[in-house]
Amino acid sequence: MEQGTGDSFLFGCHVYAGDDSILSGDVQIEDSSQNTWAKYYKSYAGKSKEAPEQASSHGIDALARKEYASVYVPCVPKGKEADEATQAYALVAEVRVIGESRTTGRDLHQALSDFAYQLTRHAYELAGCKESVDFPDELPRFENG
Repeated sequence: MEQGTGDSFLFGCHVYAGDDSILSGDVQIEDSSQNTWAKYYKSYAGKSKEAPEQASSHGIDALARKEYASVYVPCVPKGKEADEATQAYALVAEVRVIGESRTTGRDLHQALSDFAYQLTRHAYELAGCKESVDFPDELPRFENG
């Protein structure tokens, strides 16, 4: 699903994985700095004390915790100028598992982040982002520890 252009761009993908689960992801243009995004998603799981998994490469950032992950990529959308943003324009992906998952922990976090990353790579082209981002083949793997 793709909707809108410019700063109202939205791209989504939902995968039905059997009777009990859905892998759901959306990517949209946000007016948010990397720091604001990270602060929000680090607190996203509410009162959980679980630290999020984090990965970063070429200015692309990913966070994962519980049954969700988010990816942040700078993106000034077509029809906008960078200085029109209150903070900064970016594509922000958010993916989650709805229902039961066959995996948990770091394996689930990595799978969700990889899905969010691939959605974001695809959405980047569709959104017509003005800057050039060098997307690596994949994000770095989450570290043990």
